[in-house]
Amino acid sequence: MKTVSRALLGLTIVAGLAACGIFEDQTPEFLSFQMDGNPGDVATVIYSIDFVSGVNETGVTRLEIFSADTVVHTLPIDTVIDIRRERQLFIQVETPVDTLHVSVRIDIDARNIFAEMGDIFPELPWRYLYVFNRPFTSDLEVIF
Repeated sequence: MKTVSRALLGLTIVAGLAACGIFEDQTPEFLSFQMDGNPGDVATVIYSIDFVSGVNETGVTRLEIFSADTVVHTLPIDTVIDIRRERQLFIQVETPVDTLHVSVRIDIDARNIFAEMGDIFPELPWRYLYVFNRPFTSDLEVIF
């Protein structure tokens, strides 16, 4: 009887863990990037999945980008990027002349991981780095 009770308890625990999603694969597949602002404003966006990154001894994350795509977007931006192979993405948004007032949302698959509002200035690009299961800091040094 104790064996049956232990087996039932074990099955109950496994069923509970499965229902919580513990056994689901959390490996990222797609990153959704949305940027809203004044309709018609222009932003230059650099996208890269082809880079190496690491944190140095002073706590700065250094990115060395090997290849990137540059796209001139008219706001709003709503794009989905396949990150299944590299599991990383770097985004840099620049404005040519005027300050952009934007709100940004980034989702990995169906999970929101970033939502913020603010300004992008002509001399100061907005940068976002996503790397799966590797440490990084918000202090970025980018080498193109």
